Amino acid sequence: MVANRFAVFFSATLTVFLTGSAPAISEDADRSKDVRALGRCAECVLHQDDFSGRNLMGIDFTSADLKLIKFDGSNMNLAVFENAVLTDTSFAGVKLRGANFVGARLINVSLKEADLQGAVFDGAILEGTDLDAAKLCNTQTASDEIDNSDCDVAR
Repeated sequence: MVANRFAVFFSATLTVFLTGSAPAISEDADRSKDVRALGRCAECVLHQDDFSGRNLMGIDFTSADLKLIKFDGSNMNLAVFENAVLTDTSFAGVKLRGANFVGARLINVSLKEADLQGAVFDGAILEGTDLDAAKLCNTQTASDEIDNSDCDVAR
């Protein structure tokens, strides 16, 4: 019994050491802890979590499924949402400078007063999501255009 626990622990530790990431134990695991502790949550599934007011700069949500999530007031500059699906998610007042939404699907996402300067939405699908509610400056929209509507004239 003790040997079996040791073997599982050793295997998991070796996997983390060699790959740099922990093995998935089950799909029901609380991945929100990964967001807080590791800063990465690629391919994770999160529903009804509140990360408002957090420093999540550079967080990796590549290919994640995010539903009913609140990030309001957070710092998420350089965050990666590439190929992620975001449904009924709120980014009100969030700093998302340089964020990557390439190929992402945003369904009913609130970007009210979000700072999207330098963010990239190339190939993104926006359903019920209005980029005009956010600050856009050098933002690459889903139609592959650069929006400079909110850039300060004097630099």
